[in-house]
Amino acid sequence: MAHVHGPTSGRKMWLSLAVTLSFCTFEAIAGKASHSLALVSDAGHNLSDALALGLAAYALHSMSRPAKGRHTYGFQRISALTALFNASALIVIAILIGLGALERFQHPQPLAGNIMIWVALISVLMNTLIAVALAGDAKNSLNSRAAMIHMAGDAISAAGVVAAGIVVRYTGWGYADAVVSLLIAAFIAWSGVGVLREAGDILMEKAPRHLDPAELAATIREIPSVCNVHDLHVWTVGEGRSFLSCHVAFAAGTSLDACSSVINNIAGQLRKSFSIDHATIQPEIVGACEMASLNAFYCAPEPKPTQAHHHGCTHHH
Repeated sequence: MAHVHGPTSGRKMWLSLAVTLSFCTFEAIAGKASHSLALVSDAGHNLSDALALGLAAYALHSMSRPAKGRHTYGFQRISALTALFNASALIVIAILIGLGALERFQHPQPLAGNIMIWVALISVLMNTLIAVALAGDAKNSLNSRAAMIHMAGDAISAAGVVAAGIVVRYTGWGYADAVVSLLIAAFIAWSGVGVLREAGDILMEKAPRHLDPAELAATIREIPSVCNVHDLHVWTVGEGRSFLSCHVAFAAGTSLDACSSVINNIAGQLRKSFSIDHATIQPEIVGACEMASLNAFYCAPEPKPTQAHHHGCTHHH
């Protein structure tokens, strides 16, 4: 089922963005004052979260625009593009933090553990509250879920800074700051790669992770009067919107009315079992219920360039 995000989601995003940017500035200043690379690193992570929130808010606004002109799908995929940009920024930030941590190992500086602890505690509280506020929308929105994961992850990173501050305060071991910074960098990079992979899957029009093309085809074949299915494609257009197209072969002698009835049955089954609301199904009348090869299932190009494109079932127009 397609999900519609109203002004409530947008207001939460913009409010969360304002709070995050304000705290990010405060945390960076505190990090410089306490000579804590971990605090500065966490401020950088907060900045990436602010970027994620801003892009998420922009995507929510853009996705509400209707399809028009050459934008036949509307603006649903803006969320994938913003996720791609956000993931790239995360990886760059992780690299910069990691380089800073390595330099700190070589040139340690005296740290103010108390400042680290209190500022990081505020960060834990702020990020946790924002993550909880976004949790409701995250159930139905990949865009909101990604933003929520960012904020929850930053709460975990800030908790790491608290741990480093405690170690510095009570043991004087200054390397704890650099160690936590490396862990934060690794976490940011891991999060960024995950978002980058998911955005790439959407842009490459891979089948959604929760939909198995073979299972879809098997479900269609089980419907009475269906001979076979091939040229099957399933992809994600936007949040909560999976599209499918396929060719369905019927036995010879199947009437047009019967084909129409079965196609409606297929569409209803796809909607009920797989939440696919938009399915384009092309009927074919054939004399034999068999497929030529596995490649025919996806209609992949044949190995011989001179051979005509063949689906394994004869087309009748």
